[in-house]
Amino acid sequence: MADPFSIVVGSIGLADVCIRFGQFLNQAKDGFAKVDKDLDDLSKEIAALLSVSELIKRSFEVDLASTKDPSDQHILDNQWHATKTALDGCQAVLTEISALISHTLGNGKSKYAKFKNLRKFLRQQSKETVFLALRQRLQAYTVALQTSLAAVNVIYTRESQTTLSSSFSDISKEIQSQGSDLQSKIVALQANVDSSAERILDTVVRSARSVVPLASPNKYFSTPQTVSSIFTGRQSELDTLRNCILDSKPVREGELQRRFVIYGLPGSGKTQFCCKFALDNRQSFWGVFWIDASSKEHAKQSFSTIARIGKVDSNERAAKNWLSTLGKEQPWLLIVDNADELDFPVEELFPDSVNGVILITTRNPVVKMHGTAGPRCFHFIELGEKESIELLLRAADEPSPWSKSSLESAKQICKTLGYLPLALIHAGKTILARLCTLANYLEFFSKNWNRIREARSSLEASSLLDANAAIYSSYELIHDGLVAKGTRASEDALDLLKIFSFLHRQRIRVDIILQAAGNPKLEKLERERRAQDERSINNRSRQRLTLAKALQKYGFDILAFLVELGYRPVLPRILMDIDDSRAFDELRLRAALKELFQFSLIFANPDPRDDSYSMHPAVHLWVRERPGMTIGDQAVWCQATATILSHAILLPPLGDKEHDEVFRRDLLPHVSHVQSNEALIRATILKHQALRRRAWPVLQPRLNRAQALQLVKFSLVYTQCGLLAEAEKLQLQVLDFCMKTLGIEHTSTMDVMLLLSRTYQLTNNDEAADLQQRVFDVCLKVRGKNDLKTLKVMDILGSSRWQQGRVLEARNIQEAAVDGLKKVLGSAHPDTLRAMGNLGRSIGKDFGFTKAIKIHSEVLPGLRTQLGQSHLDTLTARDNLAMAYYDRAAHGYGHPGDLDIAVKLEQEVWEERRELLGKENLFTLLAGLNLARIKALRGELDEALAIFLPGHEIAIRNLGETHFGVLYGKMHYGRILTYAKRYKEAETLLMEVVDSHGRPRQGHSQRLLAIMFLIQCRNLQGRQAETADLLQELMESTKAHFGESHPWVTYLSDPVKMSIEPDEEATTPIAAVTRIDSGTGSLETITPLAMIAKYGHIKA
Repeated sequence: MADPFSIVVGSIGLADVCIRFGQFLNQAKDGFAKVDKDLDDLSKEIAALLSVSELIKRSFEVDLASTKDPSDQHILDNQWHATKTALDGCQAVLTEISALISHTLGNGKSKYAKFKNLRKFLRQQSKETVFLALRQRLQAYTVALQTSLAAVNVIYTRESQTTLSSSFSDISKEIQSQGSDLQSKIVALQANVDSSAERILDTVVRSARSVVPLASPNKYFSTPQTVSSIFTGRQSELDTLRNCILDSKPVREGELQRRFVIYGLPGSGKTQFCCKFALDNRQSFWGVFWIDASSKEHAKQSFSTIARIGKVDSNERAAKNWLSTLGKEQPWLLIVDNADELDFPVEELFPDSVNGVILITTRNPVVKMHGTAGPRCFHFIELGEKESIELLLRAADEPSPWSKSSLESAKQICKTLGYLPLALIHAGKTILARLCTLANYLEFFSKNWNRIREARSSLEASSLLDANAAIYSSYELIHDGLVAKGTRASEDALDLLKIFSFLHRQRIRVDIILQAAGNPKLEKLERERRAQDERSINNRSRQRLTLAKALQKYGFDILAFLVELGYRPVLPRILMDIDDSRAFDELRLRAALKELFQFSLIFANPDPRDDSYSMHPAVHLWVRERPGMTIGDQAVWCQATATILSHAILLPPLGDKEHDEVFRRDLLPHVSHVQSNEALIRATILKHQALRRRAWPVLQPRLNRAQALQLVKFSLVYTQCGLLAEAEKLQLQVLDFCMKTLGIEHTSTMDVMLLLSRTYQLTNNDEAADLQQRVFDVCLKVRGKNDLKTLKVMDILGSSRWQQGRVLEARNIQEAAVDGLKKVLGSAHPDTLRAMGNLGRSIGKDFGFTKAIKIHSEVLPGLRTQLGQSHLDTLTARDNLAMAYYDRAAHGYGHPGDLDIAVKLEQEVWEERRELLGKENLFTLLAGLNLARIKALRGELDEALAIFLPGHEIAIRNLGETHFGVLYGKMHYGRILTYAKRYKEAETLLMEVVDSHGRPRQGHSQRLLAIMFLIQCRNLQGRQAETADLLQELMESTKAHFGESHPWVTYLSDPVKMSIEPDEEATTPIAAVTRIDSGTGSLETITPLAMIAKYGHIKA
């Protein structure tokens, strides 16, 4: 945002100049013989400017006090910057005019009373031209300020859409009216800028134009395809659908959700029809979204995209719930596209809300049963003859009026192509490219189809349907035309088309190619940098290698070189033509995409901000399985596609930014599609080998170094999207390769083992810790205890031990890691600071409250300096410090002000995570839980529950009742209810938590802490006799963890502490004691394991 002080000062400064100059003009008017029109007009302009400056001041003050949608904040910031420019310029021009007139007229009326008006007086002084130019400039700045205010007003009205109780239709009319007013002001401003040559106001024009798209009640608009500029026909269906969906009476509570099904042949225009309906009726919907229902996996990915828009957790349940919670003021349209699979119940995709409308496209007529509105469904088979002819001729760009011969040729073509819109468009594009003419198109079409049938007779292309013959043959004509052109653009286009056919057909982002072109150089530089850093550090810190170890390392290096020797990735020409002397040519890429777009082989994303393309399902399949594509060709192009995806993915630390995570999530359908095609191709090759009469020895596919890296990158995509089984499968495959070729002591092998352990941590922390222990043992043996790699592994292992409840062991490991990292990297390095934060948590859970606070107080400013105030790791450090103060207070060792500090810090963390990560992110939910715990301890029980309960419901919905993150929240819910003296409810919850941890987790810290809370809850009800067995179990487990003389054992043995009424000794649930910190600790609980996915160790 523009500096608040400068905006306010600017508006006040302009007002001050207006007032003083206005007073001068009023005095000056008295000095002329008659009323002076120039002075009168100027006075009116000054009065208008005074009003505008006051409005700007008020608007900006309102803006400072309001909360805006972050998606609009950037536009609003630019608008205020432009306003500041206009304010400054206007004040300068007004000052010049004031100086000119006051200097010319002077202070005495007698000097100019003989003149009839100001203009003649200025002319006599040779100042008229300057005066007119200044007036013109002043008028331009006045219009600029009015335009800025109109733009700000549009943004505010749009924001009010989610907060006011006005109906959507009322808001729609209001904001559209404001949009029209803004556009007229922009036109007037542009004219004034052009005439006055005041080019500095171009910034105001640009910023105002960026607001124009917001002058629509529709906030989100995402459809599967861009509507073709030659869309033809289906008008009666569009009118019928509008009448039954939009023009019917408002939906009342208890009525059915409005759904409509469009089913029919591939290429019949089902998706285009839905996109056309959405575009025509955009103003009737707050949001337009779509789901790729071609498979369950693709549907989940689509919901993940919607979830990001709603800033909720990235999964299907969260996205559907978000849509369901949108009220009547936010009506939405959901297009469920390609719901063709018989074994995929499409009803599972419907959000539970009557405020939304759902359109479904499918080839499966059974799906029509889900229609509820009007006639419920349309059956699309073909266009009418008249519409078909029009579509074909428009696609071919035949000049009108159309001749009789053209109409007759078009009629025959339409009949042959079965009046299918997609086939007609391809035919038109073929004719437009002059690959054939209207007159001889059918001759070429017949030859191609005969060739296709002959080729297919010897193949098993069962996935290609005869019903799509028109589409296939039309495509072949275009394909042959591109081959015949022989230009670099056409050759690149054919390569891209094959690549796209092995990607998922929807939302093929252009930056997949751009990233694949640039990332290899970044990775090479990063490898060289890390190798240099490691050599430098290890030369200082590692002991000299023995001769045997040196020879072994030398052997590994030779083997790695031989594996890499001769390997050249399979890539299309556009990416192969890159080397150290030649950069990637993006213009060449755009030229190839243009070729495909012009032939309607691909279509652009409807959102201009989303630089991506999609393909029709029939074309997507045909490119991949056309008879001209042999199984060998398929293998080559599938491998090329996989290589491009691999190159596009950056591994941390290069790929650890938020936009990298979004990009990897978007790659999931593409990674999944290319891997499924790899499996199909491999199975086909093996089948063909089995049918051979002679058994020739065939080399089986083996991993090389590049392919192993590819699988690691793909596993990262799967892990980030929650597909842990797929990720584990790939990582185990790579680990096996590394073990066999490099050995367990090689750095790459250890890295893969750590990666696999991080996947295990999301489901089984014990297995993860065991794997980390193996890596640590190898590091200790091969690299020594002072090696950087060893120290980092120690930090990771220490966090896992802390999660297992082995607090003392974790503390010892982490203390050694921190000491080593300080020596190797220094105390201010982010890795050292993160390790210190992990150590601080262990010390705090070992009753070292004050020491933990001291450590976290050192970590927080360090990370803030190194990473920034709002970096996720900085927020984690702030969270750690808040909970360290909380722990000291909660266990009866609190100092005055502990909870005040804790609540302030945690409130900031919660709010910033909601802004950065969304309200349903697990880190956000954890911060909300921690804040509720602190507030409950302060006695603010209603506030605590108001914060905790909505987050807990989200966690249950997204994670399930039995997830231990949910159990963790439920345990503290029971504790809060105990503070509120709602003992029966608290006891029920705590018993559920205790019982939910089965036998393998009986000694886990989370279960033991729940037992302690349960004992205290019962003791407060005077039921000490019922807690004897639980207390004995708790004591035995605690002694096993900490030893007989640990203060935690003493704490549990104290019947007063285990039975104290929370508010007996203070006004809050804390016992008001001020003992000195003992330096030892409690069995506090774990962070939900899902939160370690990003960093590989606990961060909260």
